[in-house]
Amino acid sequence: MSENNYTTTIKEQCTDTAPSEIKVNILSEDGQIWIQPKGYGEKCTIDGAGYPIGIEIWQGRLRLIVFEDINREEPQIIDLEKAKESRRYEYCKAAEYLAEQGRKVFTGPNIGGIWNAACMDACILSHKQDDKAAYEYLLKIGAKYLTVLTEDQRQIWEKIKVNAAAFLEGLKSYEVDSKNLT
Repeated sequence: MSENNYTTTIKEQCTDTAPSEIKVNILSEDGQIWIQPKGYGEKCTIDGAGYPIGIEIWQGRLRLIVFEDINREEPQIIDLEKAKESRRYEYCKAAEYLAEQGRKVFTGPNIGGIWNAACMDACILSHKQDDKAAYEYLLKIGAKYLTVLTEDQRQIWEKIKVNAAAFLEGLKSYEVDSKNLT
């Protein structure tokens, strides 16, 4: 496989610190990427020859290899699989599902009005904070008014919560079954 070398410079990002720069060599070889900031290395190499940071795929998983201590031979290996974009929590979908399905159990003039108001509040929360805040808020309101539900309605609410949580597990193939809730 071919080998490619690149050189760049990284700069201090904190405005409260004196400006500084470090020259960085980047080596791409045999399907791996190795990063060598000038003045940094690893235990088993001579000065100026080590690459203390690496990125590779190992057993189908993307991982970062970091030799964070020049006096230790073993690197720290960080599995990056949880950083995959496909694993992003779907709080927006989960919150929307809770809001829509919650109307099936939080009914009646008082409860329905309270649930509808909670859904509006959740919408505002998702814009001001994030979708996770909206999702957690709806769960909190649901738990607060659980005592006024019948046993059948409580069971339906539990199913709704399980289905909403499925969005957070990255189960894109999971089909939310809203027909079997009633």
